[in-house]
Amino acid sequence: MCLILNYKLNNDYTHEGRAGVGLYKFTSSQLLSQPVSFTGSDLRVVLVGQEKVGKSSAGNTILEKTEFECQLSSMPRTLSSRKAEGQVFGRRVTVVDTPGLFSTQLSTGQVNAELRKAVRKSAPGPHVFLLTLQLGRFTKQEQTSMDTLKNMLGPKVCQHTMVLFTYGDRLEDTDIKQFIREDANLQEVLRSCSGQFHVFNNKRMGDRRQVEELLEKIDSISQEGSSFYEMESRLACMSRRCRIMRQEFLQALGHFFSIMRRGEIQGRERQQ
Repeated sequence: MCLILNYKLNNDYTHEGRAGVGLYKFTSSQLLSQPVSFTGSDLRVVLVGQEKVGKSSAGNTILEKTEFECQLSSMPRTLSSRKAEGQVFGRRVTVVDTPGLFSTQLSTGQVNAELRKAVRKSAPGPHVFLLTLQLGRFTKQEQTSMDTLKNMLGPKVCQHTMVLFTYGDRLEDTDIKQFIREDANLQEVLRSCSGQFHVFNNKRMGDRRQVEELLEKIDSISQEGSSFYEMESRLACMSRRCRIMRQEFLQALGHFFSIMRRGEIQGRERQQ
């Protein structure tokens, strides 16, 4: 087997060897640039956010049917992760509703556990986390939503998160972009995630165009169909490959020096 390993400061390297009947050669950068294949048009969505911001209602709107309980109540209705599926514009869409990120009924540990359940229920992983915010009510707790998600799921959750504004009818004649420009804290939340946002008008829940536009935006941040955990799995797999290749190199190098030492010893013995 031929092994060539060139280290650089950025840990990129070239690996060359023999596999089966052919030679192979690739770099770690080439591995990272390889596209992830997208096997179908399924879409998996996890709704996150504070209590009583309209997550369950948004899930029902996306699926165009009542799957999540969202009647008016003084107490939060969603205390566990709930999954529902449906056909939306010819695609199978999975929506997982979750308890409030800052639940008044559950501990932080319980919320964390339910969020991880939501990820498992959307296996092999959600394409997007919809951070649901109610227009006209943006609390100090909600300003830390992305930090909370990062602490629970890791930093890569940010690029798979977009903001969904509910109660869009409250904007009336105000443009949503102008509304965002006037709120520095809201701008910071958008900067800390994918930067994408969408508005649901609660007085036009039967308007399927707003759902179609949402799906288009989700597709735009789902890199070639890869989901949050698929990306994580892909990077972990490449990390394992890197470790294996380094081990192969070190073994081959050790074998080479062993042969060299034996040759030197035999040479000295012949001279004697």
